[in-house]
Amino acid sequence: MHHLLQAGNEWTLVHGYFADSGGFVLCSSDVKPFPVTAKQLKFLIEKGYIDFPSISKKEIWDKSKFDTAAKCFALVPVITLLANTIARYPQKLPVTPLEVFTLSFFPPSLGSIFFTLKKPLNVSSPVELKTSKTVSEILVESGDAARNPFRNTPLDFIETVVYQSSSWNEKLHRFILCQGLQTRPMQRFPNDRDWRPSNLGENLILAVPVVGYVFVLMLGWLIVFPSRAETILWRAAVFLEMSVLCVYGVSEVVLFWKAGYRKTSLELGAGYKCRWPWSLFFWIPATVYFGVRFALIVEVFASLRNLPAGAYMKPVWSEFLPHF
Repeated sequence: MHHLLQAGNEWTLVHGYFADSGGFVLCSSDVKPFPVTAKQLKFLIEKGYIDFPSISKKEIWDKSKFDTAAKCFALVPVITLLANTIARYPQKLPVTPLEVFTLSFFPPSLGSIFFTLKKPLNVSSPVELKTSKTVSEILVESGDAARNPFRNTPLDFIETVVYQSSSWNEKLHRFILCQGLQTRPMQRFPNDRDWRPSNLGENLILAVPVVGYVFVLMLGWLIVFPSRAETILWRAAVFLEMSVLCVYGVSEVVLFWKAGYRKTSLELGAGYKCRWPWSLFFWIPATVYFGVRFALIVEVFASLRNLPAGAYMKPVWSEFLPHF
């Protein structure tokens, strides 16, 4: 986008997030206004259908309901729990399954906040982009590329975005349209955009918080549970969860690589996740995963019935200070 900048305008990562969240809507005389993605916006500017948006980064943040500082502040309770849990080990205080299970969500939460620091939150008033051309004229001038019917917006031929809610099943998609939960063209972008990495590096970056999640759960092997059976249950559940995530993650990486990073997760393997009976290769591991998660939650609360006395004690931070 930077080579298209005009005097007095700017384009940052914040603008990109703003566009892909539905912050820009295209207004023409023949179609109801609809949101455009950053890639679609680039196409419209290059073809001269619209002027470069004049909104600044500061104006976008002014629309956001949550700034960077507030996002970082949301981590304070988790960081406090992490510090207190770590401090329990040198003071020989027991750690409970509830603490370990809660901390397991810290790596994914940290990753989520890190990658969305520049993303405006809950912007309800989009920026309208006027065009003198009708959408019909834009489609005709685009030739064969725009010949097929659209699913989300008329500009799907520029960037086809797959949303999970409308892609799992055609009957589900028709139900969503009939209930007025979505319209054609879309009036807003849903929050379930399907994942499509650009390269192997992005796949591996996504794996970091997942590995962190499993690693924290593995620390539960050091916890003393009320019974031997519960110890075995926790270890078996963590092992199963780790195995499912590992097999699914590796298979996704391989399929993305074979597809040349041109398909989304739902489109991999000829769309096997949405085709019976091939979808069983997805739903069986998914069912095992959620069953294991449920077993861990049950054990977390069951263990509260018989906690050791030290679980009710807090770490004494003054003991970490040097004494003379």
